[in-house]
Amino acid sequence: MKSIFKLILVSIILTSCKSWDASKITVKKEPLTPKLLTLERKIEDVANSVVATNPDEMKIFTKEVEENLIDPYGDKYGYIIMKQNIIKMKPGIFIPNAILLFIPTILGLPCTITKYTIEVEIRITDFQNKLIGKYTAIGKAKNICAMYYGYSLMNVVRKTYADAINDAFNQIRPQILADINRLNEKLKSSKTN
Repeated sequence: MKSIFKLILVSIILTSCKSWDASKITVKKEPLTPKLLTLERKIEDVANSVVATNPDEMKIFTKEVEENLIDPYGDKYGYIIMKQNIIKMKPGIFIPNAILLFIPTILGLPCTITKYTIEVEIRITDFQNKLIGKYTAIGKAKNICAMYYGYSLMNVVRKTYADAINDAFNQIRPQILADINRLNEKLKSSKTN
């Protein structure tokens, strides 16, 4: 019995969760060709109230806009605005684990499975704040928190949130590409008027 306990203890020490570093948040490199003209970035709430953004959301939005959607250099022609609505966030508290003193977790069962469903809306407006394009997608993500695989309890929620927003951007990008010539013409004409 003692040897089994020692084996479990050694395996716990030698194995761990996947590490995830928030500084490495990235987006899929899929730049539009041609890109949108240079736009000012904004994040707004669905209710158009004052928004407090988290650093992950701002970093993902900035990277997506600057690397994939717009030409980040030059005079600004309007605004690109991101709105989000968290439809469902399931933290995935696994109650039987607590009741069974986390023995299932030690044996390899997941501690939690975190799920996010987020609606992301991208609005493109000209300099007079006239809406010229609106694109919406629902991003979904799911990640596991477990002892020997998956992510740690501290990182699983942030990782899942970032994955859900990236999933929505992957759906929005083709919508913007299909409409890009019209958008650029409207942005140019609003700047000259």
